[in-house]
Amino acid sequence: MKARLLRCQLWSLLVVVGGPLMAQAGELELVTTDAQGNAYFFDTAGMTRKGYLVYVWQSQNLTQVDPEGAQSIRSQVEFDCRFRRARTMWITRYADVNEGGASLGSNAVANPQWVSTQPGDITDSLIDYACRRIMR
Repeated sequence: MKARLLRCQLWSLLVVVGGPLMAQAGELELVTTDAQGNAYFFDTAGMTRKGYLVYVWQSQNLTQVDPEGAQSIRSQVEFDCRFRRARTMWITRYADVNEGGASLGSNAVANPQWVSTQPGDITDSLIDYACRRIMR
């Protein structure tokens, strides 16, 4: 009985401590870098699609700390492959690169707006990658 209680406590500890880590674990794949050297990654294992919409977790490593103190940003992004537009649904900022260090804040984007891509911009590269990968 004591061993069973110990196993239950250990399992609870793993769920409480490890749950958030497992939820963020994924296969990050470098997609592109911009002119400033910021790197953009996709969690390719978690990519899904519904019709022409692609849902992906994106991670961005910044070369310069942003005004809120973040050096990396994880966001949930929707790409519309038919109309070549994107919108960000959720953002989490981290103090260090590769989603390391303290979380500086996490929130849903209030009233997310679709942004159309322009040829050659960073969103154009991201949507090309997302749509090619998931639509094949």
